Amino acid sequence: MSNTDQNKAVKSLDKKLEKEAAVNKKVNEIYAKDPELHGKSRLQVRAQEIGLALLAVVIGSLGTVGILLPNGLTFGGITGIARIIQKLTGVNYSLIYYILAFIVLVIVWFFLGFREVRKIALMSVSYPTVMMVLELKKVVLIQSDDLFLVAVFCGVVYGISNGLTFKAGFSSGGTDSLAKVIKYRWFPHLGINDITFALNAIIVLANAFVFSLQIALYAVIIIFISMRVGEAVMFGFSDKIVELDIIPGDADALADFIMNELGRGVSSIEVTGEYTGDKRKQLKILCSPRESFLIKRHLAKEDPNSFVSVISIKSVWGRGRGFSDIRSMDN
Repeated sequence: MSNTDQNKAVKSLDKKLEKEAAVNKKVNEIYAKDPELHGKSRLQVRAQEIGLALLAVVIGSLGTVGILLPNGLTFGGITGIARIIQKLTGVNYSLIYYILAFIVLVIVWFFLGFREVRKIALMSVSYPTVMMVLELKKVVLIQSDDLFLVAVFCGVVYGISNGLTFKAGFSSGGTDSLAKVIKYRWFPHLGINDITFALNAIIVLANAFVFSLQIALYAVIIIFISMRVGEAVMFGFSDKIVELDIIPGDADALADFIMNELGRGVSSIEVTGEYTGDKRKQLKILCSPRESFLIKRHLAKEDPNSFVSVISIKSVWGRGRGFSDIRSMDN
């Protein structure tokens, strides 16, 4: 490449960077002035969230009707319970799912109130409706004797659906909602993630008795892959542990949320803003990418003026979920 061509390439790159810098500056100004809506109307934001949630419904329904059911597989959550009932009774799957979703909706309304119902109502109604339509149309995406590959693909589809659902700010209205009820009603000292895991473990174990141990193991594969793909959809292919350094408006309220809702530990130090001289509490949390997203959503709604820095961590040696044993020599 000649010097003239190199100069042209450099000038072109400079112009591109200047343009990107101007766009980023404008976006940052919008976010600073409007940390909740980012320059959009509430109607626009809500329409975008609902559209994303409905896309997740279609993808998840295709995964269930087009992949899971034709291959005789099962899953955790309401899907796993519905598969057990379908196997034992022969009743239409989507109808069973409809009834179970409605029961969960009523339970959540009774114990947690209408505010929590709003988070699951859309998914509780749209999921079984779309699945019923797909069942009537007899949609089949994959049917194969290689159940391992089918399970992997099904996990990917579920992961995309779950990731989009979470990004849209909705809940599937399954075992995660029941876990909230159990926590607030009977076991306030336990984390929601731990209760959800226990519920899904029980459901998968029940499926092992109704179907077979092999089918239950495939369900474990689907669950594992869906979790990893869901995190990738929400955060990209990031490290499994992140460090959050947060200067919130209400440090005690945030610490309470992290410890009681997520079951994570929190460290705090007092920091001083040199420009203002204000003394505030800074919180440090080591958590999974999914948990960091939960914290982000909580702050966006409850404390949008918080300042958060996110650091990717290669490894953490110690005791905690996702941490490596400090005694191990290969981490």
